[in-house]
Order: sequence, then structure tokens, then C-alpha cells
Amino acid sequence: MEWEIIRVLYREMTYRRLKANPQLSSNWEKFSKAFKRGGNLKRALISQSLLYSLFGLILFPAVYYTKDPGGSTVIYASYCIIPLLMTLYGTAVTAQYAVSLGLFEPLLSLPIAVGGRYLSFLLLSTEVPAVLFLLAPSVALALKLGPLKGLLGFAWAITGAMLGHTLGLLIYDRFGRVSPGRFSSIKTALKALGILVLMSLFYGLNYFQRYVINHYEGLKGVFQRHSVVYPFSVSTVEKPLLSIGLLIAYGLVIGTVYVLTIRRLWARISEGTATGGRKTTGRISLHSPPLALALKDFKVASRNTSLLTGLLMPIVVVIPPLAGAISSGSASALLGFVLAVGWTSAISIDAVLKVDGRAFEVLRALPLELKTFLRGKIITMATIPVVSGTLATAVLSLKTPGALKVLPLVILLPVATSGTALAVFYWKTGEVSLPQTTWKKMLATLAVNGLIVGITGGLWYLRWFLAVPFLLTVDAFLLWYLSR
Repeated sequence: MEWEIIRVLYREMTYRRLKANPQLSSNWEKFSKAFKRGGNLKRALISQSLLYSLFGLILFPAVYYTKDPGGSTVIYASYCIIPLLMTLYGTAVTAQYAVSLGLFEPLLSLPIAVGGRYLSFLLLSTEVPAVLFLLAPSVALALKLGPLKGLLGFAWAITGAMLGHTLGLLIYDRFGRVSPGRFSSIKTALKALGILVLMSLFYGLNYFQRYVINHYEGLKGVFQRHSVVYPFSVSTVEKPLLSIGLLIAYGLVIGTVYVLTIRRLWARISEGTATGGRKTTGRISLHSPPLALALKDFKVASRNTSLLTGLLMPIVVVIPPLAGAISSGSASALLGFVLAVGWTSAISIDAVLKVDGRAFEVLRALPLELKTFLRGKIITMATIPVVSGTLATAVLSLKTPGALKVLPLVILLPVATSGTALAVFYWKTGEVSLPQTTWKKMLATLAVNGLIVGITGGLWYLRWFLAVPFLLTVDAFLLWYLSR
């Protein structure tokens, strides 16, 4: 019964997403084929699990080939932040979108005491495969330290995923509802920034993976001293009894918060307060249509912490390379910071598209051309990386005067990567719609953006100024292509 309800909810969410795509909704054959492929939850779970498992093989060597067994646990512990961040981000962003579609309204008439668990299970169905990212490293840990310790390591990965999922639900429960008031947007922004600062403290571990591998002897003591805090607690797998005790403690705390949160969420959904709003007065916009659309996106996100967290996610990615560039001041570190700024623009495409929710039907009823819509989305996606990158470059220039020469790249590269993401997602789409998100599109986006970032880096090392005309050409081509 539980699985059947989740399967139906997943199919309904897929159906409404495809319905918002006019190219599919106007062609029954294409729609039926896309729905049959995308609406199958089992198929989606299998394909995503295989993909994440293959990516996890990349992390296998670092864990297995470390000479010191203690070093293997430290490296594995640094990887365990990945499922936490992926489930936290996915839950915080997708929860608002799923509820805004009205998926749970049919359940309100059923005798369900704690229906909030269906929202949780629906989100977990798309997030659980992320845990399999650490399946291969867990096997490496088992081969290195023994089956029990490898099993405990994977249990900690599951614990991290549930911790992220629970925190994501808590974010949506506490901050997802719009609160009226003159300064509600400022409060929402401060809450989102606070969440991002907290996440960035953990996220830096993943970015300093090479540092961890090279200096695990010294870090081992740090991990042991802070073994109560996740992900440092993962290093306790060398002491199975202690590790099992901590797992039980984490399970009790996470379980209690989880149950209380989903009960509150279901009460809010039942009362119709899961998504709220405040009355606004209509005003004639004097901005250009693309800028007006971008301002609309930021205004909507400013009233919902979960969506704003998704838009501000690029800031988290920029923090570690920025810290490395400030500490070293070398040209390579500076270039790494610039490439990170550009790469992060495509990260927010999921949040950017989900900002509109049901509004796609309204947008399609307006005299709005696709090229205008896409220009607005480019502005939305590139604004935060460009602004954060420009401010960071200004900070870097105080220590390294030559840092100002990367400013054109900081501005041009995010436009290129965000434009590429939109071009891939709206490939062969002629109308404003919510595109279907598939792993093929995600891989294509990563591949093309990786090529752009790689060429930019190569030209920088060849002659740094050659990267500017290259990016100008890419940006001009993308703006032309998206404006056809």
C-alpha cells in the first residue's frame, strides 16, 4: 500500500511536469512515450542507482590504496558529506515544488494520520540513489579493514543521507511558509544565508579531498577528537562498539526530529498553509521583459527559504576555492577559483525552473516568447555567481593585484555555462514549458560545460587574454541560439 501510493504520486508529479511541456502535451504519441519512460519509479531508481554507483568507483582508489588503514577511514569520512548535502539540497528545493503542484490534495479525504511521510518517501525515492555514490568506497573500506567496518561505513552514509533529508524537511517546515511582514524577504535571505554558511563548513571537506589524502596522518587526530560530530563520527568505524553506539544515538535523534517534522508538515498541508502568500499590489514594470522575469524569480525565491537556498547554492561551491586562492595567491589557485565560479552557474537550474511551479500555465497564457523567457532565466542563473565572483575578485585583488585580470572571466563564464544548461534542457523546444529532467540531459550539460571550462583553462595557461574572446564568442552564440 505504501509503495503503491508513492508510485502513484511519482507518476502524478511526472505527468504534471510533462503536461507543462507544450511540445509533449500537444503530441499524444510523444507524451505517452515520455510518460512511460519517465513515470516509471522502478526504472528511475535502477538507472539512477547504476549511474551513482559508477561515479562512486572514482572514489574507490583513494580509500583502498592508502597504506595506513586509519587514513582510509579519514578519507572515507570526508566523502560521507556528499549524501548529506545532496539530500539536504534536493529535499529543501523539491519539497516546495511537490506541494505547490497539489499532489497531496487527494490524500486529504483519506483516513491518513501521518500523511507527511508520503511527501518524505516521494522525495527519498529520488534521493536514495545518491547514497549508492559511496557503495564502492564502502567496499574498499571493507576490503581494507574488514566486512564489519565496511558495513558500518555504509551505515554512516545512510545516516548522513537521512540527516540531510531531515534537515531539508525541517528547513521547509520552519521556513517554507511565507510570513507576512515588511521585512519578510530580508528575514528569508538571512535564514538562507545561515543555512548556506552551515553547509559550507562541511562542503569544504569535499573540495579539499587532495589535502585530506596527503595529510591524513595529522587529520586523523582531529577526526578522533570530534568523533561525535558527523562526518567526523564516521572515523569511529575502527572502534565498532563506539561506532554502533553513535549510530544508535544519531538514529534516535534523527528519528525523533523526523517524525515530529512530518507530522507538522501534514498538519500544514491539511490546513492549506504549506504554501502561503501575501497580498501584493500590482504595479506596471518599467524593466525589459527578461529583466522583469528575473526580478520575478528573485522575488518569489525571496519569500521561500527552500527555493532561495537552491539559488544561493553556487556561493557554497565558491567558498573553498576562494579560500585556497586567498591563502596561496598563486595563478593556478586563482584560475581554480574562476573556473569554480563559472561551473556553479548550471547548478541552480533545478531551482530556477521550479521557482515557477504551477505558474507555467499562466506564463503560457501570456504573450511571452520562449527567447524572452530564456533570457530571463540566464539572468536569474548567472546573477549570483557573477556578483559573488566579482566581490570575491575584489577581495583577492587586495592581496594579489593581478587578480583583476580574471574579472572578465568571472563575468563571462557563468553566462556561458548557464546558457549551455538552458540550451540543453530546452533543446528542440519551441514554447515556454517545464522541460523534462533526465540523466541524459544532466550528463550532456556536464560534458559541454566541462568542455567550455576546460578550453577556458587551457587558453588561460597558453595566453591568459585569449580566454576572453573565446568566452565572448560562446556567449554571443548562445544568446543568438536561445533568441531564435
